[in-house]
Amino acid sequence: MTAPPASPALALFGKAKLVALRSLLAEPGRAMYLREISRAGDIAPSALARELDSLVAAGLLREERQGRLRLFCANPHSSLLPSLQALTRALLDLEAAGQAPSAAAPPGKDRSPKSQKLGLSAPFDWSNAEISDDALIAKTAASLRFEDVARLCVQYGLSQVRQTLEARITDPLARTILTRQLRNIEAAMTEDAHVGAA
Repeated sequence: MTAPPASPALALFGKAKLVALRSLLAEPGRAMYLREISRAGDIAPSALARELDSLVAAGLLREERQGRLRLFCANPHSSLLPSLQALTRALLDLEAAGQAPSAAAPPGKDRSPKSQKLGLSAPFDWSNAEISDDALIAKTAASLRFEDVARLCVQYGLSQVRQTLEARITDPLARTILTRQLRNIEAAMTEDAHVGAA
């Protein structure tokens, strides 16, 4: 007899499909490139491509090709879309709250997701409660949400966030946006330090 899966969402969908659903259904109208989804979900593009192809074939997602790049988004005309979005949100909310039935924590061990502890806007560590700090920084920053990047800088320090992003973020546009965000955060932190010292 095998042990029960660590996550109801993973048991229902599997990691690749769950990465695709979470990335594309969490925000209606959001479109993402295959490699962008792959990086955000920390999963091989080949494994993810198979799941995305099956979701497109089922009419749940739409695909647009831009040269060699593949752009995916939820299909707003799918009759199953609202139900699938609700199910995906419910499963992710359950895991973000640390209430997954099979995720009972041993006494004395806090199993709350790091993203929840940091007050991030989404459960970036939904698939891995033991995510490394660098992986969480990279996944969170890939969303390009300024407030989340600022929370990372407060928690881990500006230099660690900057080093991690330089090593892990390869998309030129994302790098440009994050560089500007980090400059603004650094200016605000410097200003706060001067105000606090006065």
